[in-house]
Amino acid sequence: MTTMADVARLAGVSISTVSYALNGTRPISAETRARIEAAMAELHYTPNAMARGLRGRRAKIIALVYPSRGRGIDISSLGYILGASDHAQSMDYHLLLWTTEIDSLAALRTLVGQGLLDGVLLMEVQIDDPRITVLTDAGIPFAMIGRTGRQTEADWVDTDFDQCVRLALQHLAELGHRHLVLVNQAEPILRTGLSFAVRTQEAAQRTATEMGLDLTTVACDSTAAAGGSLINRLLDQDPRLTGVLALNEQAAPGIMAGALTRGLRVPDDLSIVAIAMSEQAALMSAPAMTTVSADEHELGRQGIDLLISRLDDRPGPHAGKLFEGTLQIRGTSGPAPSRTAG
Repeated sequence: MTTMADVARLAGVSISTVSYALNGTRPISAETRARIEAAMAELHYTPNAMARGLRGRRAKIIALVYPSRGRGIDISSLGYILGASDHAQSMDYHLLLWTTEIDSLAALRTLVGQGLLDGVLLMEVQIDDPRITVLTDAGIPFAMIGRTGRQTEADWVDTDFDQCVRLALQHLAELGHRHLVLVNQAEPILRTGLSFAVRTQEAAQRTATEMGLDLTTVACDSTAAAGGSLINRLLDQDPRLTGVLALNEQAAPGIMAGALTRGLRVPDDLSIVAIAMSEQAALMSAPAMTTVSADEHELGRQGIDLLISRLDDRPGPHAGKLFEGTLQIRGTSGPAPSRTAG
């Protein structure tokens, strides 16, 4: 199927210019319009019926792009999405959830090339995220929940994972824990360069060294079964292990269950602190999970706010904002057991 992106390439213009020519929202020179119309005729391109109906006004539609392959949409991620959706609705916009994968760039080009969207909100941002080039080339406004590993001409909000990790490790260290493990996302996800997973692992390794803690970092599939198998392997390898940092919401309950089936008590024998886990998810375990998390609903709301500011042509440099996490001590963290002495 011929798309607006195909027309733009043949005419030698941006997708946004084709969109402007079709919907009449901005003036287009006669020469440019003629090239676009010639390209449309050559490609037998017929504008989407809905796009034609939107001529002269905004669609008021924002796409939230969330690649779900590998770990799905967990409860905490849903919090970001609902925060974004609620705020978008309050601003008279509709939020479209688009679960295309990061490497499916052709699908993303088609999505933004139809002329139906006002803007895009990206989640699951990678350290080097190829979607940014697609959106920049398309000339469509976008913002990110998350950030890349380099300076990007885009608005973003993100959790301060360095601060979250330091707060979690300080909490465990004050309880006497010295032998710890960070349970991260699955290996295939880590290889994609998922920004929050990379940042958390780097921060944990750096902070543990500064604090004189023995910290191992491991990848884990996003299932309870994987978490249970993992904690048993880790305890076999190092019986002195008493503390877990979990950046894997789906695996965290399995870590607790695996310890219990081994005859260990949480938190008497093993403490668990989850990073970036929502309160709703934390309260679903028994005992309830100790967490260090930022407000995911507020992050979603702020991401939408930054994007709509651009859509309303509010001037100013691109903005980036970090949100600190709050330590919520619940039932899964306690003093280190005496078995770790020495």
